[in-house]
Amino acid sequence: MDKDRHTISATELSKFRYCPYQWYYERVYGRKELRRLALERNERLGLEDSSGSRIAKGLDYHDKHYRRLMMKKRIAVAVLILTVVAVYAAVKKGGML
Repeated sequence: MDKDRHTISATELSKFRYCPYQWYYERVYGRKELRRLALERNERLGLEDSSGSRIAKGLDYHDKHYRRLMMKKRIAVAVLILTVVAVYAAVKKGGML
């Protein structure tokens, strides 16, 4: 991702929708610089590279968020369908059709 560009690509929009923080930091610092900073921090603090576990936690978080979002959409569609059916039945019973 070229952080000096003034336009945003479709891929970047997809990344932003997935995780705005990830998109922002990659846009501002660039992926290579973020990796370098993480390695520097881990060396300074004497930490092992735990990117695998962070990635797993992030994937789990996003998966749960996606499932909640999809459930809300399904509920909204079901309520809409039930409302349309109820209105149709009420109108038909009233003799308006």
